[in-house]
Amino acid sequence: MRYAFLDEEAKKEIRRSILKAIAIPGYIVSFASREMPIARGWGTGGLQVTLAIINESDTLKVIDQGCDGSVNAVNIRNFIHSVTNVKTTTSTKEASIIQTRHRVPEIELKEGQTLVYQVPMPDILETVEPNTAKAKLMHANANYSKLWVLLYEDTSMFGDSRISNRYPVLVNNRYAMDPSPIPKYDTLKLNNCKALQLFGAGREKKIYAIPPYTKVEPLKFEDKEFKVESFQGHFCNRCGSKNSFLDEVYLDDGSVKYFCNDTDYCDMNLQGKL
Repeated sequence: MRYAFLDEEAKKEIRRSILKAIAIPGYIVSFASREMPIARGWGTGGLQVTLAIINESDTLKVIDQGCDGSVNAVNIRNFIHSVTNVKTTTSTKEASIIQTRHRVPEIELKEGQTLVYQVPMPDILETVEPNTAKAKLMHANANYSKLWVLLYEDTSMFGDSRISNRYPVLVNNRYAMDPSPIPKYDTLKLNNCKALQLFGAGREKKIYAIPPYTKVEPLKFEDKEFKVESFQGHFCNRCGSKNSFLDEVYLDDGSVKYFCNDTDYCDMNLQGKL
């Protein structure tokens, strides 16, 4: 069996696309997405990016919505391990490659790490311009007026944007980018991140990237504060954290409890290692 499942030509093509994406932060690069042993829409883009860059010295972590133990995370981690035999971990600090779906880890990333996002829809302009040709022209001209109109309409009608995830960001003062369906809580973590961030959309055949230490800002009006999800008054019922993204869990008796979304962060905090 070929190392890391993909043939060498496929890896070279994906790596070239990744290099172009790194050279032009936020720019969407097309690539020849291959058939994978999972259905399109279930992480094939992120999986191909990971398989193209991984090598024997890497340590892999895979999370789905912050959890290492979900079906999606476990299956992808087991598959990558079966075709590479790399070391796997649930620790954010130990991992050199972290493949994620819909979350940025709570523990700050460091230099030398790569965060690979599974992306369903790569172009943020699709929410306001369904015509692909027109959207490409808008990106080329840095014409994001329709996004600003969307934000203005929400602000004028509701006092703030209703966008809860996939909040549009401006990368390196140039390209408006879809950060994948991460919550607004994670949006500010993209800015000046020490790790390389790669985004792969297999179904849409697109790759884009944010190099380390790159400026990333949410689109917002100068007189409006960018507000993220607030968990004031709540804490994790497992580790006691008041400084993490929390999941609201309804129990059988009708009561509600909160738990850290990031399972590694919760475990580390419970063990007093943070």
